[in-house]
Amino acid sequence: MLQYEHIYSEKKQGYTIHGDHITFRVWAPGCEKVSLALYETPLEIRRTLHDMKPDKDKMFEIILHKDEVSPYYTYVLDHKFEVTDPYSTAVSLNSLKSAIVDMNSLKPESWESHDRPGKMAETDAIIYEMHIKDFTGHESSEVKHKGKYLGVIESGTTHMGLSTGLDHLKELGVTHVHLMPVYDFLTVDENLDKFDEDSNYNWGYDPEHYNVPEGSYSTDPGDPGCRIYELRQMIQRLHEEGFKVIVDVVYNHTYRGPNSNFNLLAPEYYYRTRDDGSYSDGSGCGNELATERSMVRKFILDSLLYWVNEFKVDGFRFDLMALIDIETVEKAVNVLRLVNEDIFIYGEPWTAGMTTLSDRLTTTKGKQQGLSFAFLNDNFRNAIKGDGNGESKGFVHGNCDMRRETETGLAGSILYDKGRIGFASAPNETINYINSHDNLIIYDKMKKVFSQSDEAFIERLNKLAFGILFVSQGIPFVHSGNEFLRSKNMMENTYNSSFNVNAINWSLKNKNFEFYKYFKDLIKLRKDHPEFRLKTGDEIRENLKFFEIEREGCNCIGYTIKLKNQKSTDEKYTLVAINGHQGKCLLTMSIIRDHIQKQHALTEDHLCIVELFDMDGIVSAERSKGELDPHGIEIPGYSIMVFSLAEKCKK
Repeated sequence: MLQYEHIYSEKKQGYTIHGDHITFRVWAPGCEKVSLALYETPLEIRRTLHDMKPDKDKMFEIILHKDEVSPYYTYVLDHKFEVTDPYSTAVSLNSLKSAIVDMNSLKPESWESHDRPGKMAETDAIIYEMHIKDFTGHESSEVKHKGKYLGVIESGTTHMGLSTGLDHLKELGVTHVHLMPVYDFLTVDENLDKFDEDSNYNWGYDPEHYNVPEGSYSTDPGDPGCRIYELRQMIQRLHEEGFKVIVDVVYNHTYRGPNSNFNLLAPEYYYRTRDDGSYSDGSGCGNELATERSMVRKFILDSLLYWVNEFKVDGFRFDLMALIDIETVEKAVNVLRLVNEDIFIYGEPWTAGMTTLSDRLTTTKGKQQGLSFAFLNDNFRNAIKGDGNGESKGFVHGNCDMRRETETGLAGSILYDKGRIGFASAPNETINYINSHDNLIIYDKMKKVFSQSDEAFIERLNKLAFGILFVSQGIPFVHSGNEFLRSKNMMENTYNSSFNVNAINWSLKNKNFEFYKYFKDLIKLRKDHPEFRLKTGDEIRENLKFFEIEREGCNCIGYTIKLKNQKSTDEKYTLVAINGHQGKCLLTMSIIRDHIQKQHALTEDHLCIVELFDMDGIVSAERSKGELDPHGIEIPGYSIMVFSLAEKCKK
């Protein structure tokens, strides 16, 4: 056991500006001596050293007058190692030195008072995941600040007559922008002349400084304050345009291991180790943070609060959340909700490898129940499309074995009944998605499964998959470019592939415009119909009822949703029919009538059935056939259709 394993200090770390003085603090229980090194420029060799004094908890501290302090600093440990500050809020180009900035001087106009989106139920959210460079870095985005924070918020940009960037997001109708890592990561060269090099690319899951914005996305990465100011500008503008902002956080591992600033300050404290002393590697990246230890937990909580208080973010997505012990997650949820009761929290309920963290402490499916955070739902994802990178088939490809799991996902992955058992207690605990940045993007997955099929069929499968996603109870999540069939050239894990593989080519919006209109219609359908956004498990069990249509084929799913009119005693019914097979599926009127009478106690013999949505999108008045054939409904192969049911049709 480490001699300092149970040491804990509540003192604020990093630097604090107060009047004419600056206080520096760093926790270094593995060191006998720590000196503050000050530099005028980040590449300068000359420095001034100031010895810091430790307290009983090995928190080293020094207070200096502002006139004594240079813009850049590091810590020198026992005359052996020199490290940046883990609590850095600003750094020099490529993270060489920690930097001192006045956060109050880096606020855009109206930052404190700018309009933020109002309270929203989590199940009303539609999340759009984006990588800053991918989103506008391609020349087809036609923005000025390509691949930068500021590029995300340029308005009026078009390509081939169609909107790109910010205007595209507004047009699409999503509510939340999920930013892939925007903290300082290490594997991208931040020099401006390197930005456009095709190989100078990474998703950013290689953390270096958790509380510093990534410099390569700023217009002047050599200025430590620029990245802070521009990220705030971006968030403020997104808020003003009605979007909430979620940031991706990676508190499960660090890019550096033994030579990280954490480990040199407190050897072996910040990382889990095996019995032989080697690092536990549940992250698949060489190490994993020991989040259950008090000072690691404090760092994570401090970091989360910093992003909420200083950047006004609206939520967090936790990478490999299973590696963060459940007590830390619970504490994080509680402290964040004290600051913002509407904070949005979700993560991945899995690890990437074996971990020394006990199963009792891992944050995995089921442990989120009732704790107001959500998990990315890989069960539903795999049921819809099969595995992530291979040729296995999901429900949309005709795999009957995935029917029950698909129905479970449609019902919000709650404990619906004995045959449909999910991991959630309520629909706001499941993030429903088909693909994120990981694995084959869905267009490429469809191509892999049906490699000999024509484009029209691949497009149809994508329509069916996203149709299922948007009529499901829970919280829908899409990856940028899904809306117009983005491809990554059949590459499975493009975290450090070339920029050309990852960049969004906006010409695809024109090429696949009919699919884009269908996708946009799906979002509108969900927004216009609250029956797809039920709030509790009880509401779902009471109002969502599945058909049993075994004789019509194993890959036909039908269900109805009853929704009470809030202003009267009237009830409306919505019928969803999904056919995951090439042959047609027939829902006879007798099946529908028997179902309605049995499940919803609607006793009228005559039902008015009107089509709301089909494989061409929302059925407009011009396209509507009016009341459908009273004998039944034919659902074509590989299709989703949505209908309204009523006792009488309106004249």
